[in-house]
Amino acid sequence: MSFQSNFFLRILSSLVAVLSITCVTTSALADITVQEIKIPMTVKGTFSDSHIQLAATEYRPEGEGPFPLLLINHGTPRSQADFATMKNNYAWQAQFFARRGFVVINTLRRGYGASDGPWAENYFNCGNPDYIGAGLETAKDIDAALEYGRAQPYVDAQHVVLVGKSAGGFGVLALSSQNPPGVVGTISFAGGRGSRGPDDVCYDSKLVAAFSHYASTTHVPMLWFYSENDHFFGPALAKRLGEAYQSKGVDLELEIVPAYGRDGHGFFEGRPNVSTWAPKVDAFLKKVGLQEHMQ
Repeated sequence: MSFQSNFFLRILSSLVAVLSITCVTTSALADITVQEIKIPMTVKGTFSDSHIQLAATEYRPEGEGPFPLLLINHGTPRSQADFATMKNNYAWQAQFFARRGFVVINTLRRGYGASDGPWAENYFNCGNPDYIGAGLETAKDIDAALEYGRAQPYVDAQHVVLVGKSAGGFGVLALSSQNPPGVVGTISFAGGRGSRGPDDVCYDSKLVAAFSHYASTTHVPMLWFYSENDHFFGPALAKRLGEAYQSKGVDLELEIVPAYGRDGHGFFEGRPNVSTWAPKVDAFLKKVGLQEHMQ
């Protein structure tokens, strides 16, 4: 066989492979509409307000709805240099929830990726961190996504679930402390702030105090996950954070899950772990009244 024939066959094989992958991907999302959206947000200023947009991805199940709404919120890299390059890293998790009958919105907050800035979640001083204020700034961005989602005609505005990872998990706790309309449950994966290195959290007692502060006004049922080998917020600290909520009478289920990889802080990202957290999440969703909405 000639060189030209071999070359042609290699090109043809590559095209077939690409087309096969494309067909699998299209088929897998045939029942979900995925679209990039912009979420309007008004930021209050000392002298004037500014109107910005947050980049987000929406996942909508097939049908007219109305569907319950679920918001996914990302963490914060230790290095601020990584903020600008952040993207939607929770596509398969969003599809997981969309296939359970939720409209899912995955938002990039101010100062991350394609969203407008500036970044507003700074807790400032590691020696005396303002965790409460930082979390409430995160909550403003999540609330903007909440208001956008609740206004859509295909969304059931009275059945909303907040989901967050790490700083996003901390942010959904901050917003839940305000008991926003329609929010029936909050799920946090490895929620917290202040990790500046492996097993090194800035003034962890202040973090516990911030959790206690949020808990004092929270009436939303919650489900939390932390991994046994989380090197951002380890299980011992996780139990202290959980006790801060449970001592205030918050309906909280705290799950310490098995170790994952070198650092269990990435537990939510690992596809194999879905078999660990999905049954607990499904049970929680049924508990908060979403069984009839789930597909």
